Amino acid sequence: EFLGGEMGEEDSDMIVQFELFPSRTLLLCLVEGVTNAAELRQEVLKQKFEASFIDAAMVADLFHLQAAANKALYASSKDALTTHGIHTELIFCLLGGRSISNALSSFGIADTSKALIVAIFDANPETMTQVISSIKGSPAAMSRLKEHTDTERIKKVYKIGGDELKAPGVTISDCAVSRIAVRDSM
Repeated sequence: EFLGGEMGEEDSDMIVQFELFPSRTLLLCLVEGVTNAAELRQEVLKQKFEASFIDAAMVADLFHLQAAANKALYASSKDALTTHGIHTELIFCLLGGRSISNALSSFGIADTSKALIVAIFDANPETMTQVISSIKGSPAAMSRLKEHTDTERIKKVYKIGGDELKAPGVTISDCAVSRIAVRDSM
């Protein structure tokens, strides 16, 4: 479901709903042309925002992000967060490993990030507008995410190689989501 109007393009923010957690939502906004990533990163480190700032280059598609969000919500529902809060947990869950620092450095905002996904659990559009106002950049439709995806960086972080992507119909997102899904069973 898309929300319209207040943040630029008609579908610049998106609400994701969860079948397993029907009372929970995730509000997403893609921001392009970010010029103050280093400043934002410092503010994120100081926990100024109740939001996830994700480097858009490291997200294959919406399914990839939804898989991590589901995992974060599950951990939250069991009072079993690995990190200090659900927004950091979302970034941690994007990694197919157990290192919080690796997850934050691979998927979180970097000083050089040019496109970001801002993700806020259970938020309203006004909250997103407030967070976005701190970013020097332009909100864009989530449908533009693929334009920012860095497939080679994703392959490197998830160690996706060789024949894995040669199977019919297998995508980079499928490979990333498999690693997210099996992390806790390894």
